[in-house]
Amino acid sequence: MFKLKVYFTLLIFILTISTALFAQSPGKIAGRITDKKTGETLIGASIGIEGTTKGASTNVDGRFLLSDLQPGKYTLSIRYIGYQSKSISDVEVKAGAVVQLDATLEEASTQALKEVTIRATYRQESVNALYARQKTSIQVTDGISADVIRRSPDRNTGDVLKRVSGTSVQDGKFVVIRGLAERYNNNLLNNAVLPSSEPDKKAFAFDIIPSSMVDNIVVYKTATPDLPGDFSGGTINTITKDIPDNQFLEASLSVGYNSKTTFKNNFINARPSGKYDFLGFDDGSRKLPAAYSSVKNNYTSGTTSDQKVAIAQQFPNTFYYQEGQNSLPNIGFQFSTGNSHTSKSNNRFGYNFSLNYSNGHRSSFGDRIGYTGFNDASKELPLYSYDRNVFSNYKSLGGLLNFAYTFGRNKIALRNLYNNDFTVDFEQTSNALNFEASQTDPLRYRGYSVETTQNGIYSSVLEGQHTLGKRNIIFDWNASYGLSYRNQPDQRIVTVYTPLNQPEYISLSSENSPKPNDLGRVYSTLHENISGAKANLAIPFKWMDQPQRLKFGGLISHRSRDFSIDALGYTDAVGFGNRNIILQNGYTTANVFSPESIKSNGIDLSRLDQSSTDYTGKADQDAGYLMLDNKFTNKLRFVWGARVERYNQTLLPAGKTLQEYNNTDVLPSGNLTYGLTEKANFRASYFRSVNRPEFRELASFRYFDYQTNFIISGNPALQRSLVDNADIRYEYFPSGGEIISVSAFYKKFKNPIEQINQGNDILTYQNALSAKDIGVEAELRKKLNFIAEGSFLRNVTFYVNASYINAKVKLADGRAVSTPLQGQSPYLINSGLYYTPDNADFSFNILYNRIGERLKFRAVTGGVDIYEKPRDVIDMQLSKALFNKHAEIKLTVSDLLAQPFVYYNNYGSSSSTAYKKGEDKVIQSRYSGFGTTLSFKYNFDFKK
Repeated sequence: MFKLKVYFTLLIFILTISTALFAQSPGKIAGRITDKKTGETLIGASIGIEGTTKGASTNVDGRFLLSDLQPGKYTLSIRYIGYQSKSISDVEVKAGAVVQLDATLEEASTQALKEVTIRATYRQESVNALYARQKTSIQVTDGISADVIRRSPDRNTGDVLKRVSGTSVQDGKFVVIRGLAERYNNNLLNNAVLPSSEPDKKAFAFDIIPSSMVDNIVVYKTATPDLPGDFSGGTINTITKDIPDNQFLEASLSVGYNSKTTFKNNFINARPSGKYDFLGFDDGSRKLPAAYSSVKNNYTSGTTSDQKVAIAQQFPNTFYYQEGQNSLPNIGFQFSTGNSHTSKSNNRFGYNFSLNYSNGHRSSFGDRIGYTGFNDASKELPLYSYDRNVFSNYKSLGGLLNFAYTFGRNKIALRNLYNNDFTVDFEQTSNALNFEASQTDPLRYRGYSVETTQNGIYSSVLEGQHTLGKRNIIFDWNASYGLSYRNQPDQRIVTVYTPLNQPEYISLSSENSPKPNDLGRVYSTLHENISGAKANLAIPFKWMDQPQRLKFGGLISHRSRDFSIDALGYTDAVGFGNRNIILQNGYTTANVFSPESIKSNGIDLSRLDQSSTDYTGKADQDAGYLMLDNKFTNKLRFVWGARVERYNQTLLPAGKTLQEYNNTDVLPSGNLTYGLTEKANFRASYFRSVNRPEFRELASFRYFDYQTNFIISGNPALQRSLVDNADIRYEYFPSGGEIISVSAFYKKFKNPIEQINQGNDILTYQNALSAKDIGVEAELRKKLNFIAEGSFLRNVTFYVNASYINAKVKLADGRAVSTPLQGQSPYLINSGLYYTPDNADFSFNILYNRIGERLKFRAVTGGVDIYEKPRDVIDMQLSKALFNKHAEIKLTVSDLLAQPFVYYNNYGSSSSTAYKKGEDKVIQSRYSGFGTTLSFKYNFDFKK
């Protein structure tokens, strides 16, 4: 409650000191000038205000800025050598505001006898520029530009991506493209490879990047040689802002409610807490005791039982918790600022800074049932069943800091992103039955697990762009560093057996077979570093009186990972196991593992070596490419070339032999675009891509996932997968910001990697022999003013996009099945309605998403596939501007229907995957509730 008062006090202070800042101030005009036919930026174009001497020229990004303009309407003139001049009227400047004006120029005909000036209004040119962006892309792409982001109520990049055609966002942060699993996506931040925010898989949590810091997002669904070759679903490139057009300072405060958690008095908090937990950092109190760390490499074979008892006494007794806690609303705070300065010589320096912090609770409730794994429902018998409730307290602290400097025809930028997440999960098991002992008299038990997880990523990119000579040769480069880490210190797991009409007890296994999954502690750490550099050179030239471009370049990258895990089980130090300690006469789970109890009861800690394998991994990549952008006529364009990637990956488990994987791949690609009309394109493309195994998938140690009750093991024999991709697409643009498109795609996989279910809840990874995907994708994005003319419907846009994928997979055991790839869905639907006017003070959107039944885990021969049921997800946002648009209040409703997350065993034929009640069996169902967030953002005004 104290923290809540502090936040509201700060908000009142912000409002108080800012009331004097509403004075009238000059405005600005900013934008970008591009070639109408190719979409290339025009460097050095002159922009002037008619009737005045005020003017500017475009920089290396094609951007310009006109400052110190009094409120009113202006007419701009744009000139560039070799291009038709343009005059744009009705450009209205408002006090203290920046007017965004993107414009296009068209090359002048060589037969023209005199200069021709094209005339347009501000609104006409804005539509024309949007058309040009949509039509001139050389790949099959979808994206969101800065102006759309600016007018939307989206808070983070995960929200923004929900608007992109053919994509879906799972859990508010993970992106699914064309139904394919996350492993088939490639994530770039500022054109550099982004470290995975999920160390055990190739995925990134996009909710950590504030939308206010994003300049644009592009989702590439087909490849060109200058893109990384390791994707098949899509490459997502997020570009953050560098030089702002004006000085800004904004702060926001959000308060969140969850229907299952907030104000409920059933929350359970794990204890004790670290002194830095409130910031999201572990203080070291949970680390492994030195008494164990000093002998861990020889712990199993070189330590006596008495020594193990003495070491077990050094572990802190932290097996206690607090029940019946009241859960307060979730709190979030974000602060952003930036500024720029333009010198007399038109050089510009700017920076953007953002800091965000959140603190809250979440919970989920549900049950888990395990079965024997027969591919015959009549033979299936339950192995166990239990209710499991998860209570989580999370903190997140992150920031962004970007600098950029443009001088002449050059630009240098440094972009930095950091985010740290900290979560303490208390997972409670109740009403548990173990049927392995007896179907008629199952063994009863209860238990809990406390798991602390600290995840973090850091990305830094230093980049430059230089325009050389009169031919406008463009040389660009970057050097990048990325860090991802995960620290899971002292996961405590307790199982208490609860026989009918008898005292409760814990059961100690023998030292030779410890069971950390039932009674023990697990510690793990992971650090991964990625460093790299790349350079590109683009040379324009003329051929057949059409603009052409030759582009070539390369990159080098190095990736290193250090992983350590210690799985320790409480065992019997004085006997041979199967010894029970009765929880009575003062013994409880809160004190049975105290130093005194450990000594008097003969309890020690034994290491489960199979689940305690440390490893180091390295991956080195070299790549080079050659690409030609050929424009044969005004309508026909073909971009083609090839990329060569050499990838060397090594993994060294502690005490085992080195695992090494070397591949060199030639990845050709071609993208053809034919302009059918001024408003329509036909596109066709082909590219080859690669999908490589992750370190975790190659590491053979076993890890128990307490949340899902699966044992996960790697497979050192995995091979990388090659994918041949083909696309055709028709796209029609009725007006600016609208689109109707239909696509068909084909993907042929060689050795696709799948996570499979071996039975008895053991998961591993395996190559299938081959797979084929045939899919269609359709999109409609249309304003509703065709229903009735009016200012309201002119700003209401309806969109829907849907994908359908038919897959056939040939498995390593010889089976051929007509099911999706592991992690894939057979269909995907996104739809929405949003109202985002240019100048109004109110906006809203409603989003709907559904992904078809997803194959979570493929079964081995004789086993049963595990699927995830579809969920209907509805999100809503309402926003209202206040205080002359200097403030905004926003209400967000997430996952309104709050349908459960359900996994089920599928017993149908190979082509029947949808859940059938009475035939398929649900193995897990979890309810997490819906969430609402009320946020207030204030934008400070600055006098000029």
